[in-house]
Amino acid sequence: MHDEFQVRDKRRFDTEGNLKEEYPEKPEGELTSKQGLSEPETQQIPSERSDFISLLMNISAMANNAMGLGPDASGHSLDDAQYFINIIGVLEEKTRGNLTPEEEQTLKSLLYELRMTFARILERVPPR
Repeated sequence: MHDEFQVRDKRRFDTEGNLKEEYPEKPEGELTSKQGLSEPETQQIPSERSDFISLLMNISAMANNAMGLGPDASGHSLDDAQYFINIIGVLEEKTRGNLTPEEEQTLKSLLYELRMTFARILERVPPR
């Protein structure tokens, strides 16, 4: 007897660093009126937060392009890809404890996905 299983891609971002449609940008834990509460007040997103997430997305896109995966990719440079991934790693270390939950989750997700993609590419590249 064969058990069937389903594989689901749970990554929040595509290979270009864009947020997938099934992940709306709502803070985690936000309760809606469907749960018996009134609608939350509309909050203005501080420009620093959106700027930080934009910075992460831009660096992520540069890393993907360097790995030959983005729309602007013109080949690949693993040294450049590793450099961009390391930049995000430094940002994770230097901003620890100073991020909103959304920023922290975005940073961790991007960094994990980039590192895993980089590792898969390294498996296919012959040693120098």
